[in-house]
Amino acid sequence: MLQLALGIALGISLTEWLALPIAPSVGLGLLGLILALGMPHWAWLAIGLALGAIRYDAWRTPPVQTPPSVAILHAIGTLEPTRNGYRLLCAFESPSLPTYALVYFRPNVMRLPDYGDVFQVQVSWRRPTRFQGFDWARYLERRRVYHLATVFSERQFEILQSGEGRWQRRFSAARRSLRETARRRLSPDAAATLEGMLVGATGDFPPQLREAFHQSGIGHLLATSGLHVAIALHLVYFALRWTPTPFAARVGLVILAAWCYALLAGLRPSIVRAATMATCALCAPLVGRETDSLNALGFAGALWLLIAPHALFEVGFQYSFCAVLFILLFYGRLERGLRGAAQQVGVPLASGIHSTFLQKLVLPLVSVSLCAQAGISLVQLYHFGYLSLLAPVANLLAVPMAYPTLAMGFWFWLSQGVGVGLVEGLCAWQKWVALTFSGDWVPAIHGVGVPAWAAIGFYGCVLLFAPEPPLGEAEAF
Repeated sequence: MLQLALGIALGISLTEWLALPIAPSVGLGLLGLILALGMPHWAWLAIGLALGAIRYDAWRTPPVQTPPSVAILHAIGTLEPTRNGYRLLCAFESPSLPTYALVYFRPNVMRLPDYGDVFQVQVSWRRPTRFQGFDWARYLERRRVYHLATVFSERQFEILQSGEGRWQRRFSAARRSLRETARRRLSPDAAATLEGMLVGATGDFPPQLREAFHQSGIGHLLATSGLHVAIALHLVYFALRWTPTPFAARVGLVILAAWCYALLAGLRPSIVRAATMATCALCAPLVGRETDSLNALGFAGALWLLIAPHALFEVGFQYSFCAVLFILLFYGRLERGLRGAAQQVGVPLASGIHSTFLQKLVLPLVSVSLCAQAGISLVQLYHFGYLSLLAPVANLLAVPMAYPTLAMGFWFWLSQGVGVGLVEGLCAWQKWVALTFSGDWVPAIHGVGVPAWAAIGFYGCVLLFAPEPPLGEAEAF
C-alpha cells in the first residue's frame, strides 16, 4: 500500500509540473501500464502513477466561467469563523458550474446558512489573489475554488432550502457549542488554545499566538492529528473497560469514536490519516491479521489522495505523513540508541521511580519528537525557511501536558464549564511554552530556501534506503 500511495503522489506531482504534448492522464497512464508489465516488483507503484495522473487530470481541468451576480449556491462545507466574520464553501446549483466558491459573511449578518442549505445570493464575484509570500490564488485553485464573494447584509441572500435535518449539522453545532462555552468561561487566548487543541485552530485564531506555536515546533498541537486521536481513543477505551462490553463491540465503538472525532475536527488530512490508521490497526486482530503500520500509512495516503488529490501540495498533509513515516522507520532504533547512551553516562535504568519516569515517558517522548522533527524538517524549510533547533525541548515540555489538557477540555465542554481554573492553567502552560521557545534567543535555521527537488530527493532516498523496522516496532503507532 505504501508503494501505491507513493505512485499516486508521483502521478499527481508529474501531472502538476510537467507540460506534456498529450493529456497527462493518457501519457502517464500508459507509462504506468508499461512499468507494471515490465517490473512486477514495482507494479503497485506503477499502478499508483497511472491512478494519480488520471485522478488529478480529471480534478484540475474544469472550465472556468464567471458566474452571474445572482446565483443559487449549495453549501457543501460547514460555517467557519474568520477574523472578519465567517466563510462558507459552496457549490453552484444555478448556473451549474464544476467549480466551487468561498462566500464570506460579515459579523453583522444574522441567520447564516450552513452545511446543506441551498440559498440564492446577489454578490459581486472576484478571483483569488496572491498574497505576499503565499500564493493564495494557487492554493484555492487546486481546491477548485475560483470565485470569492462577500455578503455584507441579509438582503443579499435568501435561504431556499434548509439542510437543518442533516446529520453533518450536528457536528457543526457541537463545535459551535465548544467554541461558545470556551469563549464564555475562559480568557481569549485560553479559549482559542483549547479550541485549537481539541478540534483544530480556526481562521480567527490569534495570528501572533499561532505563529509562536509554529515557530516553537509545537504547532502540531493545533492541528488535530495522531496524538489527539490516540489520547481521545485511549479515554474512550478506558471508559469502556469498566463496562461488560464484548471485545469486538469495544473495538467497533472505539473506531466509531475515531471517525466522530474526525468529523468534529473537520476531516483535516492529518486526522483522517490518524483515524484511518487507527481503524486498520484495530480491525487487524478481528480478521486474524497482523498490524502493519507502514501499510496502514500507505492505505491512508492513497485513500485521501484519491478523494482529494490537491491535498498533496498542502503543508498539513505533508507534515502529517512525513512525521509519521519517520516515526515508524526510526523510532525504535533511536530509542534504543538513547537508552544505550544513557547507560554509558551512568544514568540508572534498572529500577526506581525516576527510572520508570525516564523509560516510560522521557525517552519515548524525546525519540518521537526527534523523529517527527527530522521528518518535517525539509518540509518546514521548503515552505517557511525556518526551523527551531530547540523544538524537541519544547515538545518535551508541551506534549506530556496535552493529555490532561484534552481530557479536561472535553470534560469542561461536556459539563459546560466545570474545571475552568484547571483548564485555564493548562492552556496558559501551552501558551508559555509556545511564546518562550519562539523567542529571538532560540537557535534556529533562518532564511534557508530548500528547492522542491532537494526535498523530494531526500524523502525518496529515505524510502529507498531506510531499513524497514521490525513489525513489532511499527505496531505501536
